[in-house]
Amino acid sequence: MNAKKILAGALPSAIFLGSIPNVSAHCPLCTGAVVAGGIGAKYLGLDVSIVGVFAGAASISLGLWIARKIKRYFRFQSALIVLLSYLSIVLPSIPLLSEKTYLMVSLFGSPGSLLNRVYFVDKLLLGSILGSVFALLAYYLHLYIKAKRGKVFIPYQGVILTLLFVVLAGFLTYFLVR
Repeated sequence: MNAKKILAGALPSAIFLGSIPNVSAHCPLCTGAVVAGGIGAKYLGLDVSIVGVFAGAASISLGLWIARKIKRYFRFQSALIVLLSYLSIVLPSIPLLSEKTYLMVSLFGSPGSLLNRVYFVDKLLLGSILGSVFALLAYYLHLYIKAKRGKVFIPYQGVILTLLFVVLAGFLTYFLVR
């Protein structure tokens, strides 16, 4: 990707983000940091599964951000928004960055049974599932700490926890698909 394409995509995004009024949602900084991490991972030539970790985390973070800004009309609306955010970001990306890997599950049972078989999975999908799970864990840990203390423990706690958990998921994914 050359610099003109990057600038062509970055300029409209910057104008759009600059026109948004002040937001107190979870968490524009988290979303931006995770997106930057994904772009950086791809730019540095890291494995597609690690890019998937950042894509999954960004989709969850973006879904949580949007869900908190929209008035609730029905039960499970937030969960549906997060799910739709995940599906709309990750599923269209799979054909673009399609690489397969195998996971050998050898827990117990006879060869060929459900828990003793080799599974072929898409690296981006595997990484995005792990990234989204870890992003949700970070979000709920942030809420738990905030509820227990009545306030955040440290400034930018949500951002720090999200990035820490996503990087941890990246390391886990790296060793899982290596």
